[in-house]
Parts: sequence; C-alpha cells; structure tokens
Amino acid sequence: MIPELEYATPAGVGILLSAGILLIRSARVSKRQLFAQRVRAGRPAAAQGALSFTQSSFVTSLLEAIGSTSTSVRRRLILLGKEADLPAFRLHQVIAAITGMILCLAIGTPLAMSKGKGGLVLVLILIAVGALVGAAGWDQRLGVKARARQRRIDAQVPDASELLALAVGAGESIPAALERIARISRSDLSEEIERTTSQIRLGTPSSRALLELAERNDSAPLDRLCHTLVTAIERGSPLARVLHDQAKDIREAARQSLMEEGGKREIAMLVPVVFLILPVTIVFALYPGLMALSLTP
Repeated sequence: MIPELEYATPAGVGILLSAGILLIRSARVSKRQLFAQRVRAGRPAAAQGALSFTQSSFVTSLLEAIGSTSTSVRRRLILLGKEADLPAFRLHQVIAAITGMILCLAIGTPLAMSKGKGGLVLVLILIAVGALVGAAGWDQRLGVKARARQRRIDAQVPDASELLALAVGAGESIPAALERIARISRSDLSEEIERTTSQIRLGTPSSRALLELAERNDSAPLDRLCHTLVTAIERGSPLARVLHDQAKDIREAARQSLMEEGGKREIAMLVPVVFLILPVTIVFALYPGLMALSLTP
C-alpha cells in the first residue's frame, strides 16, 4: 500500500474531530452569556448551550455563503407553519453536513486508495463536497416543503371561501365563521385560521389578525381573501356574494393554470418522441432497404 494512502482515513477522521472541537470551543467562548442576557433571550440555559455553536459567526458565515441566509430560513420556516427557530434549523443543517462528510469519506476512501499519491487530496475534496451537499440539501429540503405547503393552501382557499360565505350568509360574524372552519376542517389552511382565531380571542383586532394571516403566507388567493374580509369588517360591505364569486374566480384561475401546465407537459412529451421513438422508427423502415442495396451485386 502506498504510504500516503495508509493515513488517508485517519487524517479525514482527525480533520472532522478537530473541526468539531474547534467549533464547540469557539461557540462556548463567544456565546457565553450573563444571567440577565439569558433571561432577556427567553431561552433556557440548557437549550441555549445545546444550540449555541450553530450561532457562531464562523458557522453562520459558512452556511450563508451557500445561500442559506438567516432571513431566508426564517421566512421559509414561517411559510412552513413553524416558529422561526433558526438555531434549531442550523443544528439540523450542521448534522446534515457532518453526515454528508462521513458518507463521502466512507465512499471515497476506497476509491482514493486506487488513485495513487493524489488519494489524500481526493479524500479532502470529497469531505468538503459532502459537507456542502449536506448543508445545501437540508436548506433545499426546507424550501421544497415550504413551497409545497403554500401550494396546498392555494388549493384550499376556494373551499374555505365557500364555507365562509355559507356561515356569514347564515348570520354568523366573521370571527365565528373562521372558528367554525378551523373546527370542522383538517388542513394547512385550517391550522393558519385556527392560529388567527386564537389571536382574536386573545384580544387582537380581527382586521390586524387577518392581515397577519396574509403576511405569514405567500399565497395570492389567501391574501385576496383576507383583504376582502378586512374590507367587509372595516366598511360593512356585503360579503356572502363576494366570497362566492371569489371562490369561483380562484377555481377558474386554478383550472387555467392546470391547462397551462398540461400544455407545457405536452411539449415536454415530444422530446422522447422526436429523439427516441422517431429515430428508431426511421431505422426500422430504412434498414431492410439499405441492406438489400448493399447485398445487390
């Protein structure tokens, strides 16, 4: 065995352990807080110590360098319907990065041993790539889940608008109608509405709670519904007919979007037809004639 490669795996493991020790040590020094500071932060000391290393400037700068900025992460956590607990997300992101490093080290070490003297460099590159893929992958996972939840909310708004129209038409107030929807349905939108009704019960004005509902989400139909309700509350405009028409418009827009998506998929389906099926058909049609011509004296 080549001498340089005998130390490839121990060197990689040593680098991982050294990096972890340095991160923990720097976090403990830079994030040591007084009792008054911990009270103002509102987080128990044990939990603060468990998550403090993810808030160090070194870790934060590395994660933000790959596009996972703190502002973006907080916003996507809110879109996902969770509290904007950035330290907890950073902790999971660091764990994902370490997992990627270990997997790349385990997969790349046998390959590096067959590469000669450049094996150690290859192992180090694989470790860096694994960390990058793990951290970026966890960030992308958050974005995918947040967008999927907002699409589900878009699809649930017409039904909620119809139920609101029925409840308001039966004589219920807007807060009571919202509570009824939150009680009888089980969906992402009902969770958001339940949070809004809880704010109203705690004394938040209905208009403000509805505007906060629209701000917490990135849904155009929900934003339109909330502003319609706010207008009805503040100006006393008729609501039942408007909600029915709004639900109809949203469903029509969803149908148009589905038709557009179908048209795009139809164009995409031409790719295998043109580049795979059609060439094979031409070959089968022309090959016998070409063979006959080549065999003719």
